[in-house]
Amino acid sequence: MRIIRFLMVAFIFLLGGCKDGFSQSRTVCVTGYNEYEKKIHEFWLDNESKSGCFGNPPGRTDGNLWGGGGKFSCGCNVTPGKTVNLQWIFVISKEDFYAGKRAEEHFLKVTIPQPESSGSRYFRVYFRKNGTASLQWVDDMGAEELPATSDGKGESK
Repeated sequence: MRIIRFLMVAFIFLLGGCKDGFSQSRTVCVTGYNEYEKKIHEFWLDNESKSGCFGNPPGRTDGNLWGGGGKFSCGCNVTPGKTVNLQWIFVISKEDFYAGKRAEEHFLKVTIPQPESSGSRYFRVYFRKNGTASLQWVDDMGAEELPATSDGKGESK
C-alpha cells in the first residue's frame, strides 16, 4: 500500500513539473502593419520587459489596406497568454519637433495570443485606424494578412 501511495505522489509531482510548450516565452521575428496614413515612428511590444519587440512601419499609400509588413525585428521574446503594453508613436514634422510639439502617442494593453502551431516564428502587430491593435502568429510570412478595419459600410478601407 505504501508503494502505491508513493508512486501516486511521485506521479503527481511529475505532472506538476510539466508545462505547456505554447505558454512559454518564444523568440520570434516581429513586423508591424500600419492602417493609418501617417507613419509610425516607433512601436514597442512589451516595453516593460525590454523584450526586443519593436519596429516602425510606414503609413499606407496608393489605396493599399496596410503600410509596412516588409521588415522584421528578430530576437523578440513573447509569451503566449501574457498581457503586455503596446506603445506606438507617430512621426511628426521637423517644424513641429523644433516648435516643441509632442508626437501623438498611443498605449494599449494587449494579450499575446496562442501560436498558430509549434512552428510559428513570425509575429505580426496590426495598428488599426480606430486606435486598436490586432496580434497574429504565422508560420511563414506568406500567410494571409488579417482583414483591414471596416469603414462601417461593409467595406474594409
